[in-house]
Amino acid sequence: TLFLLWLLLLLECAGIMPFWGKFRRWTFYRRALPGLNAAGVGLIIASVFSLTFGSLSVSNFKMTSICIGVLAFTAVDQLKWLEPGIVVAGGVMGIIAWALGMM
Repeated sequence: TLFLLWLLLLLECAGIMPFWGKFRRWTFYRRALPGLNAAGVGLIIASVFSLTFGSLSVSNFKMTSICIGVLAFTAVDQLKWLEPGIVVAGGVMGIIAWALGMM
């Protein structure tokens, strides 16, 4: 399914890109864009809360999970570290917390 999603994205971009200049000039699109952006941000925020509280409900290390999440967010947002490194570092911190029995 992962490859299918990339294929659909590629086909969508190849299909819309020739018409993008005309599409951007439509007044309907220009008026709808702020609402579309707000809806996208709302969906992202909802998914973050859903994933956070869902993982906390099944985690044996609730406080450790929260601390790792806050550290990861701070590293990406404030320190501007690269996201793949933060994902790996969060996994390593989770393994260390599990090995030490931190709760």
